[in-house]
Amino acid sequence: MSGFVKKGQTISGNEHKVKESQGLSKKSGFSRLWALKRLKTLFPAVLILALFLVSACTQEQSAATTKTSQQPAFFNTSLHQGKLAIRYFDLQAEEKSGDAILLTAPDGKTMLIDAGIPVGGPQLEERLNKLGVKKLDAVVSTHPHIDHIGGLTTLLITKPVGAYYHNGIAHNTETYRKVQQLLKEKSIPQTMLREGDHVEWSPGITIEVLNPSAEISQNSFEKWGTEELNNHGLVLLVTHGDNRILFTGDIYKNQEYKLVERYGDKLRAKLMDAPHHGDITSSSGTFIRAVQPEIAVLSANVLQSLDVLKRYEKEGATVYNTGLNGNILFVSDGATISSYPDKERKMITRP
Repeated sequence: MSGFVKKGQTISGNEHKVKESQGLSKKSGFSRLWALKRLKTLFPAVLILALFLVSACTQEQSAATTKTSQQPAFFNTSLHQGKLAIRYFDLQAEEKSGDAILLTAPDGKTMLIDAGIPVGGPQLEERLNKLGVKKLDAVVSTHPHIDHIGGLTTLLITKPVGAYYHNGIAHNTETYRKVQQLLKEKSIPQTMLREGDHVEWSPGITIEVLNPSAEISQNSFEKWGTEELNNHGLVLLVTHGDNRILFTGDIYKNQEYKLVERYGDKLRAKLMDAPHHGDITSSSGTFIRAVQPEIAVLSANVLQSLDVLKRYEKEGATVYNTGLNGNILFVSDGATISSYPDKERKMITRP
C-alpha cells in the first residue's frame, strides 16, 4: 500500500521535489525546442547578412587593389592603338626642365621632339622603357639650347635612334658638343630642316616645317643671343586626318607676328604647344587668335605666367601645364583629340 497515494494523503517533501523537477525538465525542454525553432527561422537571415558583409569586404578589397594597380593613362598604350599619341613629359628638376614630347604614330613609329635638360635624360629613359619604347625612329631638336637637347646626352647612349632632325644652328656649349659627338659616334643620320621642308615619318601623318626661314646663312648665327636663337627654332605643323597640331619651340612674339603674316589661316591647329613654355616673351594675342587652338599646352615644370594661361583661356582654349597636370597624353583619332592628364589642375586665381 505504501506505493499508492490515498485520497487526501499529503505527498512527502522528496516526492514534491521529484514532481517539481519533472515540471522544470518539461518546461526546459519546451524552451530548448522553442529556441531551436527560432534559430532555424533566423538562420537564413543571419547567413545572408554574413554573406553580404563578406562580399562587401571582398569587393572593397578588390576595388582597392584595382585602384592601386591600375596604371596611369599616360602609360596605357591600348588607348591609342591605330591612333596618333602625343605625350608631354613632366620632368622634375630644381630648375626649369624644358620640353620633351613623344609622338607615337598609328603604325607604332616614334618621334621625340626635344629632350629637356640633362637631368631629365634618366627620367625620360625610365618612362620610355615603361612605355615599351626600345627605339626612337626619329629625334627632333627644335634648337640647340640645353633645355631642349640636354636629355639626349643620356638617350643617345641608351636608345637606338633612326634619324636626327635639327635647325642647322650650332651652339657653343659643352652640352651641344657632347650631343654632336654622340651623334657622330653612333653614326646617326642627320638632316637640317628649313621652312617648306616635309618630314617623311609615318603614313597618314604629314609634318611640315614652318620655321626657320630658308634664307639664313650658316655663319649668321655665331653672335646671336638667346632671342635670336629661339626665333630660328623649328616650328612644325603635324596633320593627322582633320586634326592639326602645332609645335612652336621657343619663338618670341616678334617671330609669331612674322609667322601670322606669312601663313595666316594655315596656322590653325586643334592642339597647340605654347611657345617658350608659356613664358611672357611669347603667346601674343595675335598669334593665339591666328591658331585658334582648342587645347594649349604650357610645357614647363613651373607655371611661368598666369597672364599667358589666362590669355589662352580667354580665347576659348583648354589649357594644360605639365607642372600642374603632370604627364599628359593626347590621342588623335583623326577627327577629335582626347586628353588624359595625370591629374586635374585646380582653378588658379590671383592672390
